[in-house]
Amino acid sequence: MNLLRATRGIRAPVASEHDLGHLAAAVTALYPDAVLCGWSAARLLEHPMAKSRNDLEVWTPRQIRRAGVVSRTAALDQDEVIDRFGTRCTSPERTAVDLARYVAGDEGIAAMDQCLRSIDRRPPITTPERVTAYLDSRPTWRASRVRAVLAEADGRAQSPWETFSRLALHRAGLTRFVPQVPVLGGTYVLDLADEEFKVGVEYDGAYHRAPTQHAADVERWNTLRYDLGWELILVTAGPLMNDRARLLRRVRAALAARDGTVQLLTAVVVSRNVRRTRPFGLRLLLVTGAADLAGEALVGVGRYPAT
Repeated sequence: MNLLRATRGIRAPVASEHDLGHLAAAVTALYPDAVLCGWSAARLLEHPMAKSRNDLEVWTPRQIRRAGVVSRTAALDQDEVIDRFGTRCTSPERTAVDLARYVAGDEGIAAMDQCLRSIDRRPPITTPERVTAYLDSRPTWRASRVRAVLAEADGRAQSPWETFSRLALHRAGLTRFVPQVPVLGGTYVLDLADEEFKVGVEYDGAYHRAPTQHAADVERWNTLRYDLGWELILVTAGPLMNDRARLLRRVRAALAARDGTVQLLTAVVVSRNVRRTRPFGLRLLLVTGAADLAGEALVGVGRYPAT
């Protein structure tokens, strides 16, 4: 049997790819008090972002130094430890809190989003209420970072990129956009959308590059735009991370075209025969006859507000 060096003093069977399980088994064998935490605990709890993390994150009473191991020594009570597939790891609430504490920037919010997300009808790893109760039960903790992450988290996000898109919009004041908006009775679901003005923002990732998926996407986009009257703005990783001003400019332009007003280039005429309609959120004036203009008072030039 071919063996590899999982860590100093421990050999394990060679896997076809990096096997975090071998390293976890080795470390827990060497350190019986060890508890998987952070991303490693999240992996055992089936967190979708944890699969790409190759370092082993582990709690031990004392700091350890081993290649590929991130060692944590913060206080850990026994009621914060569970058994998962025969391996000890931190509880769902402690795991979510650790991700919020240790994962930097907006990725920590994305990690929390996925803790709060229900996947394939499975219950979420945890809930905002349970995380809040966990923090409240530990009043001596300085949990400002965790509470700030929880305040911006939203378990409806289906991917980290949807989280980053939502944060970009909301922090720019575009808070009307909400995640996972169903259209046509749920036939289509938009990543982020303003339902009133029918403007949607969708992250277009590598998954959508496959020929079959791309063909389905094109049909979906055409139906949403031309048949159902939606304006869709697609965003990719580059502009989202490096040029958010471009995304915000496009979203604001789409909203400006549908913001419930029409910039009138002529005088607004008040008449009992003026009829109003609002196709796709725009409010227009339809004059029912040329004779209506005769003798009517001109009341100004400008914007005609929607009600």
